[in-house]
Amino acid sequence: MTGTPTRGPDERALAVLGRLTRGALHEISNPLLALTGSAELALADREQGPKLRGRLEIVQQTGQEITEIVRALQGFVRTQHEEATRLGLADAAAEAVTLVRRVVPLGDVTLDVRADDEPEVVEPPGAVAAALVGLLLDGLAAAGGHGSVELVVRNDGADAVAAVTGAGELRLEAAG
Repeated sequence: MTGTPTRGPDERALAVLGRLTRGALHEISNPLLALTGSAELALADREQGPKLRGRLEIVQQTGQEITEIVRALQGFVRTQHEEATRLGLADAAAEAVTLVRRVVPLGDVTLDVRADDEPEVVEPPGAVAAALVGLLLDGLAAAGGHGSVELVVRNDGADAVAAVTGAGELRLEAAG
């Protein structure tokens, strides 16, 4: 390694993990497509018995669920490279909640977003998404597997704020 490291070991590992994840998602996506496509073709065959049909339906349904998780993560990774643009913080919060619901086992925790206002910001979408998902994950950790986590979006003077009680807040300059 050349140069002076500017990040600690945990931050470097997370950055490398992020780079690996992009490739891993692509590599998972290809065989998953083959699996779900094969299940779909097998289900079209009228000659299988009801027991085999039931098993094939489970394979197909599970493959579709995994596909949705992979697509959600790929979408999140793609946003990390987008330039700053005007975006609605409430919409970004709703997307973050949808992503977390899709990829994190919630157990007995309910996860919701509440928009008291509709603030807009001019920020890189990926940075906003990462911050919001981080807030939600911190809120889930604080909930300890039960209860409720709510991401609240509001205006506070010249700031657009997204907050999770007990987990912190994201405070950005509201777009004028």
